[in-house]
Amino acid sequence: MCTSKYIKYTCGCKKEMDFVQCPARQRTNVKCHPLTKELGKESTNYCSRHLVKPDAAVKYTNQDGEILEE
Repeated sequence: MCTSKYIKYTCGCKKEMDFVQCPARQRTNVKCHPLTKELGKESTNYCSRHLVKPDAAVKYTNQDGEILEE
């Protein structure tokens, strides 16, 4: 069965990092259905979508979502 290996980031996002075709599907453009999904790596970083620029504005909020200071 074909396997999709994914990476899990500390922000909770999961993204495919490698796809391995089973021996029966190698050298074709066909994949198994359903795929086997397995954890390939746990990252110690956030994914690139959840990172901010160094000069991004900082907002502090309380538990009600009200802005305390900027």
